[in-house]
Amino acid sequence: MRCPFFEEVLVAFCRAYPVKKMVPSDRLQANCVCTCERFEDCPLFREVMARLEDVEAAGPDAGRKDPQENRKGKGA
Repeated sequence: MRCPFFEEVLVAFCRAYPVKKMVPSDRLQANCVCTCERFEDCPLFREVMARLEDVEAAGPDAGRKDPQENRKGKGA
């Protein structure tokens, strides 16, 4: 016998939001921008996409230090 307080519910959450807030699927509203073609109107979606574009534009070596620079000026 399982606990009478145990309940299984299908939930949804936004992967872009910093906190995983589980929203029961039956509570999602029909006009929610997350569940329709207007998702690009979401400010959080636009912010995350802008960050991804910045990372892609910077290239794969962005943020990495050149190991040769560490040797410069140290008698090497």
